[in-house]
Amino acid sequence: MKIALVFCKIDDAFNDCSAGVFSIFESNPPLGLGAIGTVGVLRGHEVKIFDQLLYKFNNEQLIEKIIEYKPDIIGFSSTTLNITNSIFCAKKLKQMLNCLTFVGGIHATLCAQNVLDKNAFDFLISGEGEEVFGEVLNRLESNISLHNLKTQGFYLTGENDNAGVAVLSDINQPIIDRSIFDIYKYKNKGALIEETPCYSLFSSRGCPYKCKFCSKPSYFKNYRTRQVDKVITEIKYLIDEFGAKAISFREDNFTVDRERLKLFCNKMKEEFGGKFYWECESRADLPKELIQLMYDSGCRGIWCGVETIVPKWSSWINKGLDKETVKRFYEDCDAVGIDTGALFMFGFPEQTEDELNDDVEFAISLPTRFSAFQCLAIFPGSPLEKYYNEHKELRHAVTDDVFLALTKGFNYRDMIRKEQDINRRIKSRRLNQ
Repeated sequence: MKIALVFCKIDDAFNDCSAGVFSIFESNPPLGLGAIGTVGVLRGHEVKIFDQLLYKFNNEQLIEKIIEYKPDIIGFSSTTLNITNSIFCAKKLKQMLNCLTFVGGIHATLCAQNVLDKNAFDFLISGEGEEVFGEVLNRLESNISLHNLKTQGFYLTGENDNAGVAVLSDINQPIIDRSIFDIYKYKNKGALIEETPCYSLFSSRGCPYKCKFCSKPSYFKNYRTRQVDKVITEIKYLIDEFGAKAISFREDNFTVDRERLKLFCNKMKEEFGGKFYWECESRADLPKELIQLMYDSGCRGIWCGVETIVPKWSSWINKGLDKETVKRFYEDCDAVGIDTGALFMFGFPEQTEDELNDDVEFAISLPTRFSAFQCLAIFPGSPLEKYYNEHKELRHAVTDDVFLALTKGFNYRDMIRKEQDINRRIKSRRLNQ
């Protein structure tokens, strides 16, 4: 069988509301689609990934290219930012091709029934899809109908049973086959390290923290890690097959399990002597001795979501970081030689100018490569969704599913203008220091 896997561009509605949180900049391939595609490749099927962001196709061009490929199955990776384009393209393709269409990804997981009701897809995979897709292929290869396939996370359009969310039985899945991407057409750059090509990699799934702005599905709070030896094997694969000069770990929090982090760092020292560089995302609360070990193992970049250091609002979003801990973390990274980035958010309900200025001045004071602010946005699945449904005057509806949070007394254009002004202010101050 020929399998087309599609990642659509951002929906037009977000271009009209140009807050930074609604932009997508991705210099590496979409690994979620790669994992699904690898399932097909390992079963002997032909897989092609159509990344609309990479090729800069409009929807009509994308549809034309997929039709030329003549797939038997078309799968879409859905985010809340691209679901409208995904549905549009899927409907058009269903009209023009005699093939199966399906959808997975975070939006399909969080809003399964709503997506199914659009009648664009034959089936939907909710949650982690590799094992579910393997079961689907089992049936299709044997010419068995997908009706009555009772597996967690599999929804067949027209069969309204709640199938729940699929969670992998084993997180140590096969290494993603990067050859199914046009990998050299991506920029393959890290956020902080200069070496290229820098390829992305997942070594864990989930995050145990409970920030209230987070829109991840419930299963994602179950933090699971791959075996360190398997991660090292994947790094060597990327070096040997694709000439990797660096790695960017793309999980939400690479440093959650500190004992595993130590094991990983020591393995990297053994294998590469600290000469192969990598970057990751972390909470801004690591001790200096661990930061030093990360540097010695090749870490040259760490970026963190600080969000706010104002205690009132840090507590409101359940971030749980204090100013002195964050300050010490960034100073320690700077001292050992690791470049850093800090992301902040604003737009809390009754946030004062003084409170916002405290965050901005703190961001300017940090020895980071970059510090940036984004408006608070509310996505499906966020614990803050309930609050903003009850306080509609404090939100601006960008789509039916996504809202920009408003500070009392401001409209959404004020918020976007303020975001731009803050980031210009930070950049100007940095240039003059």
